[in-house]
Amino acid sequence: MSSVVLSVYYRHKQGGFTKRLYRAFKAIASSDQHLIYVSTEVLPVDDANIEPVILPMKSKAGSPLYWPEFYIRALLKIRELNRQHDIQTHLIFSFFYATLSILASIGQGVKTITFVRGDDVFDAQFKSFAPLRSAVHRVLELIGVKYSAKVLPTNQQMCQAIIERAGHAQKMQTLPNDITTQPLPIKLPNLRQQHLNIATVSVLNERKNIHLVIEALSQLQQYDWHYWVIGADTSGKNYLARLKAQARMAGIEERVHFMGWQNNAAAILQDCHLFILPTLMEGSPNALLEAMGYGLPCLASRIPEVQEVLPDFELTFDPNRASDLTHRLEECFIDPHYLKRLGSKTAACKANFSFDWDKTIVDLVREAA
Repeated sequence: MSSVVLSVYYRHKQGGFTKRLYRAFKAIASSDQHLIYVSTEVLPVDDANIEPVILPMKSKAGSPLYWPEFYIRALLKIRELNRQHDIQTHLIFSFFYATLSILASIGQGVKTITFVRGDDVFDAQFKSFAPLRSAVHRVLELIGVKYSAKVLPTNQQMCQAIIERAGHAQKMQTLPNDITTQPLPIKLPNLRQQHLNIATVSVLNERKNIHLVIEALSQLQQYDWHYWVIGADTSGKNYLARLKAQARMAGIEERVHFMGWQNNAAAILQDCHLFILPTLMEGSPNALLEAMGYGLPCLASRIPEVQEVLPDFELTFDPNRASDLTHRLEECFIDPHYLKRLGSKTAACKANFSFDWDKTIVDLVREAA
């Protein structure tokens, strides 16, 4: 008889987080194990071995009672499911859900495997009520690290930061994302005859730092370029409206295109020539890895998480200095070989991220059982 693995996530959201969560679900289901997930709605991940358990919520998302009600209902349901199915392993994404798994399973011998997609303690400083959020996330992190059987951050920088804050280095294992995309027919432009298409794929909030790209491009109005921003505003602070206002004030609004969320970003990226990720903080940058897989030359923030993916200095820029990015972009127009060189250097960084991520997930779950 196949084993049963349990997970929990409140509802579907667009982005790399859920993309990896659903992929992990499918990997477990394809390995002849049954996966049950607890949620407030059916998630868009189908398989005969995946079973949704939907919580009957009375509070609406966004109301003050929503999260307390969700936490209590989920806790009780997880405990019930553990008993009913003799569940021994929980597959969890983030410390918030790890604490739910851990508290719900007291005395039941369940092992919690916690995947950490981003540093929530760091991220909290970019949100409202930053001190309170930071304190809460530190508590969640301490509980999650102490009582999880294994904790898997997506990069070494995050792994070390969590160890310094919460200890238990023996439980930590870095698991980066892998490259899943296939090369697109990217054709580098003749910039004497064509404009340069630049793209960023990202949710839109302050830590993604899209305003830096707009500031850098505003200094290059004498050149022929277009900038495509693919992603939805998740800031809760009208970050998209601020970006549009910034482009308008700089006089470049007709060349900066906000495309919103796209289910098929490749349809736009195949006509682009350069990918930029200006983020201030990442876990394992899915969008960057996908762009690398498509064969796009890439430039990204010179932060530790990105430097694990792009260790070549020429592929990175200071995310706090728009002038640094402006200089990199101007090289595209001055040096006819620059884009090709960026493309070759980007391609050389792919090898460490070409592995079987799905098999690694399955092996980790089986080892914990």
